[in-house]
Amino acid sequence: MSVPSSNQQSAARRILRRFRGLQAHLEPGEEPLESRPVIWHSQQHGSVACDVILTNRRLLGYYQVQFPRSRFFLEAIPLTEITAITLRSPQSKPLLHELLISSGQGAVLLRAPRRVIEGLYDSLHRLGGETGPEPEQVGAGPARVPSPRFDRQQLAGSAEHSPAGIALLFACGLILEIIAVFLWLTTGSLATSLPPFVTGLLTVLTAILVYRQRRAA
Repeated sequence: MSVPSSNQQSAARRILRRFRGLQAHLEPGEEPLESRPVIWHSQQHGSVACDVILTNRRLLGYYQVQFPRSRFFLEAIPLTEITAITLRSPQSKPLLHELLISSGQGAVLLRAPRRVIEGLYDSLHRLGGETGPEPEQVGAGPARVPSPRFDRQQLAGSAEHSPAGIALLFACGLILEIIAVFLWLTTGSLATSLPPFVTGLLTVLTAILVYRQRRAA
């Protein structure tokens, strides 16, 4: 049975402190490894500003807030069902980068600044390359992940150039900043509130830059 390292245990405790209520939605033996703020787009839920949480079993799109009203979002992709992971980089730098996750359940598109998307791509690549224990020996260790196909693509254009896409980017950025302010007021933790605030600010700035590019074109 694989035993999580002290770094993994520390990261799991930090994530569970930040996302109160997440523990109730984890499977037995499931441990969160890292989290990153993104815009999660799926056919079932549309576009949602949330955090993507990578665990040793699944990739989760998650948020839960109580103010100004109670809202909850959770969508999960088992790592064993992921068949392809494509990092899509736009040729125009101001645009958000994309990570397309294909699985037996369909496809989910994640949008975020380059460093966030490339960091998640690298983490999934490392986890997909690990040779975990057999399913009956899993315990708290990483699941055996059939190695998905990893690919990189250059995008000549993107939906963010459309008025609706620009408005969506701007709105998602504002939502992330509101979430960051709420986290700061409720937890008083800079480490907790800063990531969504920075991502929200970058998203708003991206929407403004794309809008100016579109008007100048």
